[in-house]
Amino acid sequence: MEKTICENCGELEGSCACRRRFCSDFSGDEKLVFIDGHDDALLGVAEVEGDTRVVYDHGAVIRRLMRRDGMDLEGAEEFFNCNIEGCNVSPSAPIFLRPC
Repeated sequence: MEKTICENCGELEGSCACRRRFCSDFSGDEKLVFIDGHDDALLGVAEVEGDTRVVYDHGAVIRRLMRRDGMDLEGAEEFFNCNIEGCNVSPSAPIFLRPC
């Protein structure tokens, strides 16, 4: 598997902080909620009812849980539902995109 280097910072793409910086720069003074350890799943930001929220790829988060933490699909989904998506209830909580 070929590793891609970020053109902005020179670090490995997906593990660099550029995606977070872009989202923070875009949101201005609004405080954003990020999910630590899943920057490679970060897609961007969206505005929902006047609040800027970070958007993640749901499938990429699940795949990372399976690969990094050795979970099976069922375990990764349960962990995600209880510990990632389920514990973020603020208006600035991230959005998890599930493509059709």
